[in-house]
Amino acid sequence: MWRTLQCCTIICLKTTNYMNYSERKPGEDMSAKRETATVEGSSADAGVEEAAELRVILVRLQRQLRARSDNYLTPSQGSVLARVEQSGPLRMGALAEAEGTSPATVCRLIDSLAQDGLIERVPDPLDGRASLVRASPEGASLLGAIRAQGTAALRGALDDL
Repeated sequence: MWRTLQCCTIICLKTTNYMNYSERKPGEDMSAKRETATVEGSSADAGVEEAAELRVILVRLQRQLRARSDNYLTPSQGSVLARVEQSGPLRMGALAEAEGTSPATVCRLIDSLAQDGLIERVPDPLDGRASLVRASPEGASLLGAIRAQGTAALRGALDDL
């Protein structure tokens, strides 16, 4: 979570600088422009405007990252695979709760990931009737490659700002 906040902060700072310079007229002081916006409207309105601008910027950045990726997993599959790899072997119910989705949805996602050899089902050592899911070596390797590619794409996208 902290890394995500740090990345968002960096993106905001770079994007704000980019927007300020692109909107700037020669000799114009941008700090005065910001103060005027806060004085003319309430600070709450300015916060809403900034949040809306940030949302647009993040959506554009997400599109750029997706366009630079050759990842074949859906966002849901990627999220489930990453959660399983990060949290270790999990029961399907615990995984569904952690992902904030229904057990039926998680079951479909796990089935598709298992079919691709990215997830393994193993017996639960505490309850022989239940099973756990864990990332296979292929799944962990794919996640590592996706993360490396995503980091490189993010670096490129930030450079493009």
